[in-house]
Amino acid sequence: MRKRWSLFLPIFLLSGCIFTPKLAPTADLGVLATQIWVQISVEQTLAAAQVTATTQSTSTPEPTPSPLWFSTPLPQPADINNYTPVFNQVSGMEVVYVGAGEFLMGSSTGDSNRDANEEPQHKVFLDAFWISKTQVTNAMFNLCVAAGACQYSVSHATNPNYHDPLFTNHPVVYVSWEAAQDYCAWTGGRLPTEAEWEKAARGPNGQRFPWGEEMARIKFANAGDEIGNTTPVGSFPYGKSYYGALDMGSNVREWVLDWYDANYYQYSPSVNPQGPAGGEKKVLKGASFQDEWRYCRSANRLAHEPQSPGSTRGFRCVYP
Repeated sequence: MRKRWSLFLPIFLLSGCIFTPKLAPTADLGVLATQIWVQISVEQTLAAAQVTATTQSTSTPEPTPSPLWFSTPLPQPADINNYTPVFNQVSGMEVVYVGAGEFLMGSSTGDSNRDANEEPQHKVFLDAFWISKTQVTNAMFNLCVAAGACQYSVSHATNPNYHDPLFTNHPVVYVSWEAAQDYCAWTGGRLPTEAEWEKAARGPNGQRFPWGEEMARIKFANAGDEIGNTTPVGSFPYGKSYYGALDMGSNVREWVLDWYDANYYQYSPSVNPQGPAGGEKKVLKGASFQDEWRYCRSANRLAHEPQSPGSTRGFRCVYP
């Protein structure tokens, strides 16, 4: 029996027919995201586009596409930041696409701000993936808690910002690594690997900062303790990465999937590295609002015990 499975697509023009968008209700939690999709069966898509499908053996099950995503990558225009927005249907988070290919990971010996754990600089190949455009906010994390899929890592007395209306769109902090991973799983994804995070931040050419080669000031990021607190996500559009991700060098440090090993780059694989098999600490990428500007470098590596939340630690998710 031929299987039918649905794809969730942005509005597009196919064989002279315009498919009318269906608007999904947005979450009433300050998450400003319009979810647009058109549900099309594989049979209809094949008939309209006159695409010949490859017959698969009945012994090999067909992959099940995620119900949250348009799993085929959107065509990337010349200006990679001008594309049709795609949103996660659970959280309302916009995501950006990072294409497959190589990039430079780590720091070169010519970078005077480098740390030893960032060496040697090396080429890494990654498969394509989607990544959250911004850090996960208090409003988005509260959705997960309300659904029973997440728990707060500390009391409201420790972090009153969980439900403070003034911090609705600030990145959620005081989340442990486990709580961050639970949230990402609830939305259909996971935490990014260190390599995925770094590629999304620096682009295929390995630029030092998400926004370019030069250490920036307040126009590009929230760092250096110049503001003294977190800011709403996306407040620094000039600091966007090559792929259009925001706040990757600042605001809060971000949990990633990998265990930490200061010498990992000495032996890490060159294709889709997943980090060491075990360890005592998890990697944190990026800088917080309190950190010196040099820590905004995309190659910067920090680490902390996974069960320990903190006022400068947040996260974002990926969807391979």
